[in-house]
Amino acid sequence: MPGIQSGYPFYGQNIAVLVFSTTTPRIAGDAGNNASFQFPVRYEIVEGGFADLIHGSDAILEKLETSVNRLKGYGIRGIVGDCGLMSLYQQEIARLGIPFAGSALCMLPAIWEMAGRQGTIGILTGHSELLTKKHLAASGWREDIRICVQGMEDEKHFDEIVIKGGHHLDPGLMLRDVLSAAEKLKEKAPDLSALVIECTNLGTYSSRLYQMLQVPVLDIISCAVLMERMINPEVFPES
Repeated sequence: MPGIQSGYPFYGQNIAVLVFSTTTPRIAGDAGNNASFQFPVRYEIVEGGFADLIHGSDAILEKLETSVNRLKGYGIRGIVGDCGLMSLYQQEIARLGIPFAGSALCMLPAIWEMAGRQGTIGILTGHSELLTKKHLAASGWREDIRICVQGMEDEKHFDEIVIKGGHHLDPGLMLRDVLSAAEKLKEKAPDLSALVIECTNLGTYSSRLYQMLQVPVLDIISCAVLMERMINPEVFPES
């Protein structure tokens, strides 16, 4: 049996989640809640919030890079972001030498291929005016990949809790808001072939969205599961 590599302060965690230092309630399904994962994850707090990634800055990039390098030093082998707008720095962080998914948006090219380059991929985002072409392009989106973006900014409870930083999340009211936004998305894109949930606060409702829309649904938890499988492949009997 091979020996265990020494030099790390903790063991048993392959994946880490970069989280901002905000206090929005997180429920299971949200990457900020450890119960969302079927394997252990490490959390690394980055001082700031989603507003820092609307336009980005050298300061926030430096904070993100510092956190990633710290995690590498701890022996972490893959990282996901807990704010979809981290897609802005997908390339810069991935080049630090560790698998990174700043947002589920980084899977857009693969989803487009899996859908046969047909229909429209819906994107459910926290605020449609904050998710720009710059964020999308940084994630690998191309002009030939047909997308339709639906924001949550007009949904009352989401606006109160996530955008304005409220502290009393009601899962039922949040579900109502998510389904309302999904109805609007379906009206705008009747040829929907898949759904990407960019906003990490909404992964709780992926199953309900699949039931409603009947198309493949992907969120940041999906990315974390894929990454865990990539760096910690399951061992099968060889005979």
